[in-house]
Amino acid sequence: MKRSTLLTGVTAITASTALLLTGCAGTTTESTDTIRTTIDIPSTFDPSMTMSLPDFLLARTSYDTLVRKDDSGLVGGLATEWTSTPTQAVFTIRTDATCSDGTKITPTIVKNSLDYLARPENSALSKIQAFGGGNTPTITADDAAGTVTIDIPTPWTSMVDGLSVATTGIICPAGLADPAGLAAGTVKGSESGPYVLEKSEAGVSYTYSLRSDYNAWPTWTTDIAGKPAKTLEYIVSPDSTATSNLVIGGQLDIGKIQASSMDRFSGMDGYEIAVNRFSDFYLVFNEREGSPFTDPVVRLGVIQAIDRDNFQTVTSQGTGEVLTTLVAKTVPCAPAENKLIPSQDVAAATKALTGVKIRFVAPNIAGPAGAGNEYIAEALRAAGATVDIDNTDVGTWIGKIYGQPDAWDLTMYADLDFLGSLTSPLMSFVGPTVADGGGNVGAVYNSVADEAFGQSLNAATEEERCAALNKSADALISNSDTLPLINDAFIYVQRPGFTVRMLGGALDDPIFRIVG
Repeated sequence: MKRSTLLTGVTAITASTALLLTGCAGTTTESTDTIRTTIDIPSTFDPSMTMSLPDFLLARTSYDTLVRKDDSGLVGGLATEWTSTPTQAVFTIRTDATCSDGTKITPTIVKNSLDYLARPENSALSKIQAFGGGNTPTITADDAAGTVTIDIPTPWTSMVDGLSVATTGIICPAGLADPAGLAAGTVKGSESGPYVLEKSEAGVSYTYSLRSDYNAWPTWTTDIAGKPAKTLEYIVSPDSTATSNLVIGGQLDIGKIQASSMDRFSGMDGYEIAVNRFSDFYLVFNEREGSPFTDPVVRLGVIQAIDRDNFQTVTSQGTGEVLTTLVAKTVPCAPAENKLIPSQDVAAATKALTGVKIRFVAPNIAGPAGAGNEYIAEALRAAGATVDIDNTDVGTWIGKIYGQPDAWDLTMYADLDFLGSLTSPLMSFVGPTVADGGGNVGAVYNSVADEAFGQSLNAATEEERCAALNKSADALISNSDTLPLINDAFIYVQRPGFTVRMLGGALDDPIFRIVG
């Protein structure tokens, strides 16, 4: 029987073809113990320093977190049970988990790793997602009781959810003893999770081996069919057309493709296509002195120059979704519609933007080769602005946006929203700036948004929390501090005998299995 099935909850990330072209076409799953999939170029192997999706994927491969996401909610990872309040979480650590060098994982080892994550000089956004912006946690371990307790000074209702994110993966003593080697992927014995890095060819491929002594798989409530691969190979391949060819030829088992390639797999026996709502795109203005976007009139001009439906077509070819706020409509608290978001008005945009010089920095993941970014640049030029666009790789984008605050005026922000909450994108606009230890990327100061965000953290009910979160988001939209664009679709194809599941919307937690 022919089948080409549309799935949900599956993910991977973009990918190069040089290494793949040497593979053997037509490989089947009859005797394989290897899964080959695609990835973008990672910037670090240190889970606490993750900034882009490939970093998160590799962190998840080697490092276990305290809790994991499931379709039914959270399940245990290295923790068997937990209790929490807005300012404290207590975790009971499982007794059978070990590091890859055989070291028993104790509460003290967990504490030391979380202290390393929380270190002041670490600016990773996921640290803020775990502990809350501006919070320095106090972490205590009781090895006799088998518990780890995390206390924070101000409420953060997302702490346990944040500790399911791959960046909070527990690093074993060997890794903490050699941070430079940890980041380079050269430390032996640092892993708390199922796989160890066996071979790394920077920008080409990353090969992992399953630990023979690993027995700490979560007890998911969702049925996970198949067996884990003994060898998991991530291969860099930025050409989605070539990726389709390589999946068909048996040189890749799971790969990201563009919408235009979906029809190639129609009617092909056993191939499964997954269309996933993945990354929320929105504009962030640099509102520091020296940028033209200290002026709200100029910010509004940018917003009025853009047709969001056209952006969605260029970026996702009809497979994405135009946003009503800073998250997808499926996320709790998201409104069905939002009349505060301005429609395109080219005449008004031209009045505001003629002669304005804009340094636009954007990651090239918005559509094929960053086509969505080029659309934004051309829309602004059509309204009279002079636009210098840097349509760059994710690593360079991170370095400039987070490390060079005076080197850009406008950016396309791709929010992976690991928390699955409107809380996540708001952290990019409220509270302290990145330089001051917060997540405020553009140095936005919006007192209404700040106050409402604070109210959401102390809300007594879900209804009150949602109302406060939407008030915060709407304050940013009304003041032209941002423009919600789209929830982008990432599309994956799996050849017969291979699956990958993403439970509970956990974008950083692909569960790869061989089912053939």
